[in-house]
Amino acid sequence: MHPEPQLGPETIERLEEQSGLLLRTYELEFAKNPTSHGTESARSNLIALRHTISQIYGESAALEVADALRFAAVSVPGDEQP
Repeated sequence: MHPEPQLGPETIERLEEQSGLLLRTYELEFAKNPTSHGTESARSNLIALRHTISQIYGESAALEVADALRFAAVSVPGDEQP
């Protein structure tokens, strides 16, 4: 197993900005129509970024970014963890 990389503040800030943009997009789509294709697509993009952060930088980085945005994976409808 590989150790998780240490992230600099610039990387964390960039990941927070990208996650924040996707979260705002999801919230806007959800407010328009919770069951629309646009909402599902925005939700999928948000979930995909979170999983990508976890795979590349490790789970602790994904949690740090999520905590900074005040959302956890379980708060995104449809992304319940097993």
